[in-house]
Amino acid sequence: MKAFVLKGLGIECELEMMRALKLTELFSEVSYLNIPKLLAGAENMPAFEKGDSVVIPGGFSYSDHFGAGKLLASKLKEIKFFETLDSKEVNVFGVCNGFQIMCEADCFGEGVSLKSNLPYGFQNRWVKLKSTWGEAALPVRHGEGRLVLKANKLPENTKVCLSYDDESFDNGSFEKIAGLVSRKGSSWRMGMMPHPEIAVSKMDHPDKFGTDFLQENRDRRYAEEGDGITLLKQIFSNKDGAI
Repeated sequence: MKAFVLKGLGIECELEMMRALKLTELFSEVSYLNIPKLLAGAENMPAFEKGDSVVIPGGFSYSDHFGAGKLLASKLKEIKFFETLDSKEVNVFGVCNGFQIMCEADCFGEGVSLKSNLPYGFQNRWVKLKSTWGEAALPVRHGEGRLVLKANKLPENTKVCLSYDDESFDNGSFEKIAGLVSRKGSSWRMGMMPHPEIAVSKMDHPDKFGTDFLQENRDRRYAEEGDGITLLKQIFSNKDGAI
């Protein structure tokens, strides 16, 4: 299976996402999908195959001038991008701004939206999380990550895959939801606010002690897989049918 990472127009985490996906060693190929080229015409759509994945990294698409993810979501809807992926049975994974884009495009059903954090605004810190597969610690870097549901109810075929589990962090998200997943036949759509592509090594976590950086410890510590890589492996290998 192959992975295609969206690039351009304000997406800023494509390099980190590319590196992380390659480190999972799950994909036969990981390549960029240039958004301006994609929007220029249907003939520029890759030859997707069943089981491939499109990844929408974090950033500030179109500088969030009309709200986080709104403009790029609108343009992708115009070219029926997500409908095309569904028809090809291609998975979609969005992180931070990617999740915002997916919500704006109704990838998880109508009435699912991401609003400004409450009671505080932009948050840039590491948080503890509970996922479908277990616990994790990942960084969040967002100002509009508060999940809001119409009538406080998830649409059919959409479920929670990631939740905040940190006493020192609360952005007001409904039931502390940090990520959602929706089934589309044999493929799936998943979005989350935390950044797994940043937690590549255990050494990336800010709680590491100075002694971890000493020469005798450093190489071994850097070789220890970070929670982000572990999570990505679990997601894209569909471990235990958890999606």
